[in-house]
Amino acid sequence: MNYLLLSFVLLSCNMQEKANPLVNTKWEYKVAEDCVSYITFKKDSTYENYNCEMNYPYSGKYEIKNDTIYLIEIDLASNVTSVNKKNNYKKVITRRSKLINKGESLQYVSWEAFKDKKWSEATIPPKEILYKKVVK
Repeated sequence: MNYLLLSFVLLSCNMQEKANPLVNTKWEYKVAEDCVSYITFKKDSTYENYNCEMNYPYSGKYEIKNDTIYLIEIDLASNVTSVNKKNNYKKVITRRSKLINKGESLQYVSWEAFKDKKWSEATIPPKEILYKKVVK
């Protein structure tokens, strides 16, 4: 019985990874010489988006619908220490982005910031912001 249960769990995990082609992949965008930003996708539907210009790793949750990837960035509400200690290190949704998966590259379509309890107008980035898949 235990063997059967273990087989089922392993098969389920394997099927989930096959269903999500982004799991454990890394995508890079060369901003300038000695400055490479990247996005890594993890198994638990989380991601890390390292911005080399800011020298800061953003993170959050992602969702895939067909060839479109939706990123929901979760970050500190403020980088400034608050007098009210319960507000320190409070995490909130700060941005949402949309990318198109073109197989060996990811193309940003738009992003919006969440400020003052509402979403900003969508920003359409330049087409040259293209993340290339890193071959392992």
